[in-house]
Amino acid sequence: MTTPNKLLEQAAQAADGKEYWEAIALYTEVLTHTDPHSPETENRQFRLTALRERGVLFGALGEQEAALASYEQYYLEAGTSQHAVDALIRIGNQRTYMAHLDKAMEAHREALQLAEALNYTAGRANSLGGTGLVNYHLGRFEEAVSTFKKSLALLEQLGDRAEQARCWNRMGMSHARLGELDKAIHDFRQSSQLILKISARDLSALQTGLNALNNLGEMYQNLFDMDQALTHHSEGLKLVEAMNLPSLEADLSRNRGVDLYYLGRVEEGLECLEYSLKLSQEKHLPDIELQALYSLAIAEIQRGNPDKGSEYARELKTLADVRRTRGYQADGLHALAYYHKEKGEIEEAQQLWQQALFLAHETGRRMLLWRIHAGLSDIVPNKALADVHNRIAGEIILQVLDPIEDETLCQTFLEAAPVRAIFDRLEGQ
Repeated sequence: MTTPNKLLEQAAQAADGKEYWEAIALYTEVLTHTDPHSPETENRQFRLTALRERGVLFGALGEQEAALASYEQYYLEAGTSQHAVDALIRIGNQRTYMAHLDKAMEAHREALQLAEALNYTAGRANSLGGTGLVNYHLGRFEEAVSTFKKSLALLEQLGDRAEQARCWNRMGMSHARLGELDKAIHDFRQSSQLILKISARDLSALQTGLNALNNLGEMYQNLFDMDQALTHHSEGLKLVEAMNLPSLEADLSRNRGVDLYYLGRVEEGLECLEYSLKLSQEKHLPDIELQALYSLAIAEIQRGNPDKGSEYARELKTLADVRRTRGYQADGLHALAYYHKEKGEIEEAQQLWQQALFLAHETGRRMLLWRIHAGLSDIVPNKALADVHNRIAGEIILQVLDPIEDETLCQTFLEAAPVRAIFDRLEGQ
């Protein structure tokens, strides 16, 4: 009979060889051949390792419920040790990915309290990082950045490169939502550089590196440098497809779809967006699902299919309301307003954009704010008020560009048609 220790070695080797399901089967075999009630320390360590690593693999493969169940069992068997802190952090992160945000925050708070009681610095750092991620998903982006900075300070003391990379990536996501694209680009590059110093066998670190690459491409996308964005997203997608990681494939496919659509490769772009939506729904990835719905809504409305676009927009708004994610509620309102504008229903569009404006201000969404003000400047009947909205849109754009030192990138953004229209109107005032 193969010993639990040997099974753990075989499972790790299978995971290194990207045989993820075989690794999961071997970790499950460890659990089958060990007693959860045994007082032996070695037996307990075998089981905790198997439960933790099996959860990691389930999560990477997009099996969200299975990952959560493995982490919850890990917590139940961990007692009040440092393992319990780690289990709570993993539960909190997993629940965040599944949009169970109240329960996620509760798990991270419990982890932080236990870490402080145990004087466990790594636990404190990672529970703060998890709390920041929940704040990000709740649309509290400034609070998220503040929390990530506290986590990062502790992680730098510990010299934990993998968790530093993860924290930089998450902080970049928050800066991006705040429209602070120069800071976001810096954060994503920091994350990518740290990943280069980490073993290629670390699956979690590789996921972080691919996320950072994906997000870096998204920054160029936000600045309308779609060629550079497509390069990053296509590179990431090739790596992800080779590794068979559906959660990352869903988001990279969405971003690549946006890039292709903007570059005029409309059918290819829509195919990527639809695939992203399908995969995010199959693998229960709510954050990516909401982003895919928004991208599809805008794309269909722009290409002259407003009714199809409104279906995506309404689904987005409904899901965002249920999940109480205010940033995505703003996206849903923005897409619906755009639909009503295209249908000539100006009063409805104006009302929805005003609601979206409130939420975008509340959540600090500068990249959405300038678009809403630009939309309102097109439809409000009072010319003086239209000029005010247009001027505010221009001011927000200049605030976004001001810290960016790359002149070519700034010029690319200013020359994009939606941005150029704003400044053309300003010159005519």
